[in-house]
Amino acid sequence: MSIREAAEQLTVDHLLDGVQQLTPAELWEFTERLAEWQRQREIPEETPLLASIRENSRLPEAEQRRYQELWHKCENATLSEGELAEYQKLLGKLEVRNLRRIEALNTLAQMRGKTLRQIMAELGLKRENGDF
Repeated sequence: MSIREAAEQLTVDHLLDGVQQLTPAELWEFTERLAEWQRQREIPEETPLLASIRENSRLPEAEQRRYQELWHKCENATLSEGELAEYQKLLGKLEVRNLRRIEALNTLAQMRGKTLRQIMAELGLKRENGDF
């Protein structure tokens, strides 16, 4: 059996099992090399789109944390009026980012001749509540 034939029989689960057996140093090296390989595979026209998708997938870290806190309070109906206003402001920012992300995803899908769902699957993105 050739290396190519063996590689075709590997699944993501097989690869993940192998990665889980790496030492921390090997895992770091693997992660770095994988990231470099991914960067090399990117088509130059796609690079800004992929960057926009990554950037707009969530709020900046501190705002994302605060949004999660307020979301939980909202779910439990324990938001104060001030917190509600803050939550709505963060929600608005998140909606703007989602729109930018979807636009970039749609452009990327058109460039690759694929559906939005296919592109999201390729990038490992999940749908939440039926939304993209």
